[in-house]
Amino acid sequence: MKQLLTLFTLSLILLTGLNCGSTEDPDEKVDVVMMETGALQGEVQSIDGVKIQVRLLKDGQLVTQTETDDSYEFAELEQGDYTIQISAKGYKTTELDVTVIPEDTVSLDKVTLDMLAEPVSHLRGVLTDMETGDPLSDVLVQLSDNEGEEYEVLTNNQGVFTFANLPVDQAFTLTIAYEGYEDYEVAVDEIAADKTFELDVELTAIPEPEILDPGQGLSVGSQAPVFQLPDSNGNEQALTDYIPDKNVVVVFYRGGW
Repeated sequence: MKQLLTLFTLSLILLTGLNCGSTEDPDEKVDVVMMETGALQGEVQSIDGVKIQVRLLKDGQLVTQTETDDSYEFAELEQGDYTIQISAKGYKTTELDVTVIPEDTVSLDKVTLDMLAEPVSHLRGVLTDMETGDPLSDVLVQLSDNEGEEYEVLTNNQGVFTFANLPVDQAFTLTIAYEGYEDYEVAVDEIAADKTFELDVELTAIPEPEILDPGQGLSVGSQAPVFQLPDSNGNEQALTDYIPDKNVVVVFYRGGW
């Protein structure tokens, strides 16, 4: 009997020790949120000697794009409603509305593009880093004409971007705002019918600011905090009143004694 009690006591101590230090509630469930994604695919009637651009938009914003001869596919897409724009030089743009379904691939009907009746022009460019010469991919390039019409494309792996089927009687402004680089803007004159304007664009990288120790002030290239200080006449002056059209110099005067 004593041996049985001893064994029971040792078993109880062992079980208690195994549970010791555990803060997890065995009944507590951990929710794992999995992103539900789907895919879509389709075909386009091939055009001899002409590449076809397929652009995917969501809520009017460009998500991704691809270039193809006849077929395309977009994978790992969040569920929701999208618009597909299919275009080629000299052909009308076709738009398709599609809903991405989780864990499913939506197959779209084959599209045949119709030729444009009116004359059009095109713009093609290459985007690179000015210092290294490396191509910059997946960069949003924006183009607007003098009537306010706006166009957007992404650069491919070689840094190439193409705007097809532009009006021939319009001048344009090309702008690029890419994180880590200075903003870029250039004017483009009217492009003749059936011509492609070639453009080389180099972005200048913004140097990393030197990090100074606390109390040493702002380093060159760092962003000044928004502030408001009195001038020599006691009038409050805010930094935001002078940005971006004026240079600002802040001088602290101790006064005389």
